[in-house]
Amino acid sequence: MKSTSSTYIDYAFLGLGCGNSLMLLQLAEEGLLAGKHILVIEPDSNGTNNRTFCFWMDPERVRSSFLFGLVEHQWTKVLAGDTVQELEPLRYYRISGKGLTDQARSILAKEQVFTIEARYEEEPAFEDDFAKLSIGGVSFHTRYVFDNRPPKYSPAHVSESRLFQSFYGWEIASQAAVFDPACFTMMDFKVQQDGATQFMYVLPFDAHRALVEITRFGEENISSELATQALKTYLEERSIGYEIETREQGVIPMFCNDISVNKSTRTWINTGERAGMLKPSTGYSFERSLSYAQQVVREMKGQATLNPRTKTRFSYYDRLLLQLLRDQPGKGSLIFTQLFKRNSANSVFKFLDERSTVTEDLQILRSLPFGLFIRAALKDAVWRCPRLLSPLLVATVLLLLFQTLDVMYIGYWALAIGFLVLGIPHGALDHLHALRQPYGWNMLGYVFVYVALGALILGLFYRSPWIGLLSFLGYSMWHFGEADLAHWNLRKSWNSLMWGCYVLGGILVSHAPETVQVLREMKVSIPLDSVPSDSMAYAWILLGGVFFMGWLRKGAIVSSVLSVYLLSALPLIPAFALFFIFQHSLHGWKKIKAMSLKSDLRLWLNALPFTLGAVVLFGLNTYYASITWGQVFIFLAALSFPHVVLMATLYRKSSGRA
Repeated sequence: MKSTSSTYIDYAFLGLGCGNSLMLLQLAEEGLLAGKHILVIEPDSNGTNNRTFCFWMDPERVRSSFLFGLVEHQWTKVLAGDTVQELEPLRYYRISGKGLTDQARSILAKEQVFTIEARYEEEPAFEDDFAKLSIGGVSFHTRYVFDNRPPKYSPAHVSESRLFQSFYGWEIASQAAVFDPACFTMMDFKVQQDGATQFMYVLPFDAHRALVEITRFGEENISSELATQALKTYLEERSIGYEIETREQGVIPMFCNDISVNKSTRTWINTGERAGMLKPSTGYSFERSLSYAQQVVREMKGQATLNPRTKTRFSYYDRLLLQLLRDQPGKGSLIFTQLFKRNSANSVFKFLDERSTVTEDLQILRSLPFGLFIRAALKDAVWRCPRLLSPLLVATVLLLLFQTLDVMYIGYWALAIGFLVLGIPHGALDHLHALRQPYGWNMLGYVFVYVALGALILGLFYRSPWIGLLSFLGYSMWHFGEADLAHWNLRKSWNSLMWGCYVLGGILVSHAPETVQVLREMKVSIPLDSVPSDSMAYAWILLGGVFFMGWLRKGAIVSSVLSVYLLSALPLIPAFALFFIFQHSLHGWKKIKAMSLKSDLRLWLNALPFTLGAVVLFGLNTYYASITWGQVFIFLAALSFPHVVLMATLYRKSSGRA
């Protein structure tokens, strides 16, 4: 396939590792490759993938997919501890990395493929509805990029272990029929632990041949010398004579901290470990990558919506287990032995696949050393408490301190500075993402539309204060919730509206008398008998907070709920200002910064003309007329509406739904 200075293609694959090979095979199976133009950027396009992939799965799922022709071996039983268990209805399968890659390349050979042997180091870039790749002086515009490059991880918190699963094994042949080809050994802990968690893993291929592998979970990788000695001892103790046919060695990260890469979008899709498909506590990724590929392809065909993998309760279980393996490596054999001894293999596999219910989770957890995990959970809570100290919570506590010391004027000056530095500027950057060329006639038209949208809201308040108020509350709740949940990677439309309703409602109902006064200044009258009581306000905050903490399960939710509760002890205006500056504006600012790739100073300078414009406009109003807080909020309603509209578009683009 020939290239020009700018080539349009359908699919680009950055690497042909497991994640992208599975994606390619899934696209082929669904008939989405035929006649497409494909780009493959792979540093070693002729290299051999010496890895092997093992997974448990329903046989029917294997038979009905491209996996059927790739399976090299399968097992129907597992030896876990001292007990042999049947795997029905599952089976354990083995696929070679070479076979997977060869199958992917055989499919590519039939299509229009442009291959570049290089390592792609650039960050994602977009132009119109395409992703843009530039390499070797050539630009490629592609509808889909599948990024299988190795990820980088964020610095680990003290509660997040950085262990490695290192392994070293031999494929051996024995003259005697010493192996049961239907039964594999998952974890045999009858080996020296050497200050880590170590076990033997045995995959029989027939009665005479097997892979025998020593595996270590630890901060240090197992050396070939120690592994060789452990393998020799293990085989000699079982009187197994052998000849070594091949050797296998590798390392898999067992990191539970966040992956520090670009987020997947509709156009640029991370795969494999880069997409979080590697389970930290086990090192298994094949089935997760396959399910992810199937989900992506369904989304491409319009049959589903792609839901990126998010942190769940299973991430918490993984974190506790890895903490224990790091801090008490000698307990690893006890934990895994009890896991398989007290539960069926299928229950364990379902738990490890993250498909178990909470009730089934509890049954699994009850079978483990209870005291170990309770102590680990308490230690984890102490370690992670500082993460709950959000900027909003810290600022709220400080303002409460100023109020207690009767120096509230310091807090008001700080809030005024906050509005000028962050509150107004975060809404003055819409031109950066709304306009491709933010200058000249484009900017003039942008300003005209912005003013027109604001004037529309002023018109609503003039025509009917009630309609204006309900509109203002509606899009404010939506916008506040959208900014928070997008920042926490939890965004869904109705979730956003509900969370915004909870936060804004909590601030307003906990300051009912002040809220009523502001509404009257907006010419909206509310009967006094309809004003919520203090008990109703606290019920809203506490019960709603419990609901969201249980539903969304995010540490930041806890901090926000606590902040809303503490804000009730402050006057309405500083309470609203604290939330607006230190949570909403901060989250919006970070979103724009991530999308624009500009520094904070550069963004602030870009916002300065519009910030000054808003300040001057407000100043003129206050100079020529006495301004009430009700009128201030009407001014904010008009100023914020075009911002809400444009930010909603940005959030849709960033999630790949535009």
